[in-house]
Amino acid sequence: MENEKKRYPSKISLILRIVVSAYLLYLVWGLRGAPASHTGAERLLFIAAMALFTVVAVALGGFSLRAYLKGEYDRPEDEDGSEE
Repeated sequence: MENEKKRYPSKISLILRIVVSAYLLYLVWGLRGAPASHTGAERLLFIAAMALFTVVAVALGGFSLRAYLKGEYDRPEDEDGSEE
């Protein structure tokens, strides 16, 4: 069990996560005027969606960006079968 290699996401996966988090922030930016134009439950729904999108985008983008900058992703040259 100690010989098991920790699995890291691929580099492209981290980049896609960062792009998705940027898109979520873009959606929040687009929704910024929606609560003012609605009332009641619809207004609360837009505020909750904006808060949820912001939290998910910051968490996903932050963890992915940190892992990318630290180099915590799979590299093809690190495969076990490449050693002889």
